[in-house]
Amino acid sequence: MLRYAVALLGAVLVGGVSANAADMPVKAPIYKAPPLLMYNWTGFYLGINGGGGWGHTDWTYVATGNDAGHNTSGGLIGGTLGFNYQIQNWVLGVEGDWGWANIKGSTACPNPAFTCESNLSSLGTLRGRVGVALGSTGNVLLYGTGGWAWGRLNIQTVNAVLGTNGTTNTPNGWTAGAGVEWGFLPNWSAKLEYLYVGFGTNTYTVDTALLVDAKERLSVVRAGVNYRF
Repeated sequence: MLRYAVALLGAVLVGGVSANAADMPVKAPIYKAPPLLMYNWTGFYLGINGGGGWGHTDWTYVATGNDAGHNTSGGLIGGTLGFNYQIQNWVLGVEGDWGWANIKGSTACPNPAFTCESNLSSLGTLRGRVGVALGSTGNVLLYGTGGWAWGRLNIQTVNAVLGTNGTTNTPNGWTAGAGVEWGFLPNWSAKLEYLYVGFGTNTYTVDTALLVDAKERLSVVRAGVNYRF
């Protein structure tokens, strides 16, 4: 009889403990956010860019050494093609662009009956880029850039009687600058950059067959949007 009583008491105790355990609240699993993915800058990209430029045209008459240099300014818009390769936070790349420009200026010629004018009608560059990806996901790129530049420069004089006379050359030179690019979507980015451009000296013919040595120097500030494949 005692044996049955002990067994019955044990069963009651076990059942009570199980019931209490079932009533206890169960802790929810701790949620861990997935790791942030690093923004990927690697790949080919296409884009558009636009902005403005200002600078100076050096203008010297070959025969006399007289100067007709003047300041220039205007706008530009064009297209961009490039490639990036990312190594951890470092981004290496090459970028080319070309576009329409209307960066011009004028001054009175040494002969005041003439006006001396210049107009840079196109601008292109081919540059290397080295940058570092910043931000919690690496979607902000600070970069430096430099390389080759070319343009289409017209040098001319204007006279009330003789009209407009001048020539156009395609000067070559160099460019260097820096910029910041923001990846606002996985394949899209927006940038803002500054470039300094210096062209070499070329010889032009103006008004009554006079020769002019001229070169252009300018600063460019432009914004752009790129799509990366």
